[in-house]
Amino acid sequence: MTEKDVIEYLENNPHFLAKQIEVFQKSSSADTGTNREEKIISLSDRQVPQLQQKVRFLENQIVEFLDNGRRNEKIWDSLLKTSLALFAIKHEHVTTKLIESTLCAQLAVEQCRIFITSRQTRQPNDKEKAILNFLATTDRPRCSIEPPKEIEQLTNSWRLSSSAYVPISSSNFQGILIFSSADIDKYEPDVDTQFLERIGSVVSTILDHVSHREIAG
Repeated sequence: MTEKDVIEYLENNPHFLAKQIEVFQKSSSADTGTNREEKIISLSDRQVPQLQQKVRFLENQIVEFLDNGRRNEKIWDSLLKTSLALFAIKHEHVTTKLIESTLCAQLAVEQCRIFITSRQTRQPNDKEKAILNFLATTDRPRCSIEPPKEIEQLTNSWRLSSSAYVPISSSNFQGILIFSSADIDKYEPDVDTQFLERIGSVVSTILDHVSHREIAG
């Protein structure tokens, strides 16, 4: 067995030193007679800092994992409460305005707008064309600082620092659910959109229970 073999074994089996550390410490204490021996760093002195570094790395990973878990728990708790609040709206009271105000209150966001168009529309107006053009480019939520060009005209007067654009649809209609926040980091482009997708699905389900004519006002 070569010196290289010994080093490789110790690096791959750090627990060995932890178990035998007293032996190495005794060896290190006994071998202090010559100048040459004084220059030799004991294996325990070399390995212990490495073990401590690995422990600190694992501790940091655990802390990050717990932080992510707490954030996810908060997000899904918010989704549950928002969904319950939306489903609590009585069928006869459902309007886009009521859904928008409920979402703003539950999600603590400054602006929420819903734009929809009937699937039966044969000659869409300018607003409906903008909605359809946007939906033709995406089938999932999109977050950005600047508005998509297709629907820029729908958001210019009320859009804030960052916004999320969520496609919604049912057998009767298709449209866009838009959130806008004064916090520029709230809806930055790389934010996870899974939560927004679930919100869009809930809103679509609620709107699907009433006709487009009933909710458009």
